[in-house]
Amino acid sequence: MARKKNSFFANWQENYAGLILGAIIVIVLGLLVANFFSNRNKDISDGQQVNMNQQEQAQEEEYKVVAGDSLSKLAEKYYGDRALWPVLARENNIANPNIIHVDSTLKIPAKESAAQIKEQMTQTTYKVEKGDTLFIIAVKMYGNGSLWPTIARANNLGKLPNGNPLVFADSTIKIPR
Repeated sequence: MARKKNSFFANWQENYAGLILGAIIVIVLGLLVANFFSNRNKDISDGQQVNMNQQEQAQEEEYKVVAGDSLSKLAEKYYGDRALWPVLARENNIANPNIIHVDSTLKIPAKESAAQIKEQMTQTTYKVEKGDTLFIIAVKMYGNGSLWPTIARANNLGKLPNGNPLVFADSTIKIPR
């Protein structure tokens, strides 16, 4: 009889250990399933952002330059405003806007984008956002990150120990034109 008590007690302990192990497995599986569905929703929202970016890019057109074209004529044709020619020059990295080559392909931003780019190009101040560096600001404002020293000189910025300029989020800096 003593032997039966020990085997009953051993079975009870094994059953209890199995119950705990089963509960742990159920919890882990539940977490994996929850993680799967939360990442799936995130992927879907990321996919929607990608689709929106593709739609924005789809609004951008390409134009093959023909003899007699000028940036101001193209701005008039696409935007109804000859004064938006600097947008075309900036978007196509044209150093001399008086020279565009026949058969070259130009990117023509959507009209809404062109207005935003023009506004950005004429801005004389910039409110620094979290994570901005002068290089990033120069890309946003000039379309060329290598012009960051121009912004640094205009604002008489301090320097970090590594020599990089010091710029703070939420500060407003001058953008020379």
